[in-house]
Amino acid sequence: MKYRSLLVALALPCSLLAADKPPAKVSLLYVQSAGSGTFEPLAGSSKKFRLVLRDVAPNVVYFSDRPNRLAGQVSMRQFLGKIGFGGKLDPNAAIDIAGAPSQSDLIVAALDRPVYDPLTKTLSYEVKVLDAAREGLASFSARMDKRLPARFGPVAVFIDDAPCGDCSKGGQCCPGFYCYDPGTAANPTTPRCQPCQPGKISDPCGGVD
Repeated sequence: MKYRSLLVALALPCSLLAADKPPAKVSLLYVQSAGSGTFEPLAGSSKKFRLVLRDVAPNVVYFSDRPNRLAGQVSMRQFLGKIGFGGKLDPNAAIDIAGAPSQSDLIVAALDRPVYDPLTKTLSYEVKVLDAAREGLASFSARMDKRLPARFGPVAVFIDDAPCGDCSKGGQCCPGFYCYDPGTAANPTTPRCQPCQPGKISDPCGGVD
């Protein structure tokens, strides 16, 4: 009997076998860049500030770590609509400020309440300074600072993907992913988030909008 089962498995198309195997977890970092910015204190809190970014790039770049080596970009509108704010987890970010003093050039914070104006190229967040970096930002832990510069020049904001939903549970996929359901009505399966394929004609995400 065990040999018959083995022969049946070998006779199945590779695509069917692959469809039943969940893909490896892919984690992304998103990068927003801006020409300058400010930190403005929020009344009533010593850890909350309004981060204002000016001359912001209209697209958000994303990339994954080994072994996936995925990279692409999405529009700011797509990113802010999909990343997820106000849920159980807020996006965490490493705010890397070029040219700032070493004691205030890397801030790790939770992001909330984004406001984006494409006409003025301005983006702002309500931020809460954190004492520790989440797993996706662990590489920035050794450089974390607590002193915030009131004004600064060029900056890159690295944002983790932890708050994104899971389409198998009714949520939406992270920016750079799409919900793929390989099943049929006769043979239903569980939908799952799959990475987009930037640069390919068959890219199911359709590129930057």
